[in-house]
Amino acid sequence: MNDYVHEVSGEESARIQRFAYGVAIGTAVFVVLVIVAIVTAQYWVKLISHEGERQFISPHVKWVNEHLLDESDPALQAYVDRLGREIAAGMELPADLQLEFFVIEGLAVNAFTTLGGYIFVFDGLVQELDDENSLAMVLAHEIAHAANRDPLSTASRGILLQIMISSWSGSGGIDPSAASEVGSDIMLSAYSREQEEAADQLAVAALQRQYGHVGGATRLFEALQTYYGDDEVPEILSSHPDIDDRIAAITAFAGEQGWGSETTSPYPSDVQSALNSRP
Repeated sequence: MNDYVHEVSGEESARIQRFAYGVAIGTAVFVVLVIVAIVTAQYWVKLISHEGERQFISPHVKWVNEHLLDESDPALQAYVDRLGREIAAGMELPADLQLEFFVIEGLAVNAFTTLGGYIFVFDGLVQELDDENSLAMVLAHEIAHAANRDPLSTASRGILLQIMISSWSGSGGIDPSAASEVGSDIMLSAYSREQEEAADQLAVAALQRQYGHVGGATRLFEALQTYYGDDEVPEILSSHPDIDDRIAAITAFAGEQGWGSETTSPYPSDVQSALNSRP
């Protein structure tokens, strides 16, 4: 039996060649589009909805919260959640922005906002501030970051591309077991000076609406000076305005608006008891 040998005609060869050219051109166009999307991320990033952002990050937040973080006292969690929602109700926030507050165990005098409106507060910060108005200022500041899409705009371009694909495809992010590898690019953000100043101003305005004065607006930064010292400011604050300058800017902004400072309110008794029982 003779082996069959297929002879490619000139017309078939031309079709194969056209197909190969089409694949090559299509691949090149796709690569170019990806590169353009990454390079121009800062311009299209806010086209991603809050819901799409939350859909992408929620598996990571859940995994990190369950495996890497220790929950604080339930009384502190309930208090921060209530206070945060009261503050948010007085701010002009996007309708599709959902906020969720977590109080976690730790000595750090810090709070941070992730993608998707997740706000984490160390109970060490709650204890250090020691009054409701000052804590409200911090929560309002973090809420302002979420409203301004600061965590999204400061994420790496690679993460932004993943969020875009997840948002448009409805795939819901990547495997949550990989959350530990996402690292500080998602869980922590180093914001620009302009972003910090804008968040400060929105927070001061929220404080004024909530209490009728801005007492406690600068307490966090005074606490940071005491806690870290002049030469030990943590890396997460390295891109922030100088603490003294920041206090001066907040004070000046409040003065321009005619907002005064009055006595701050102490924490409720159950919150004070929870803080006193911390090891």
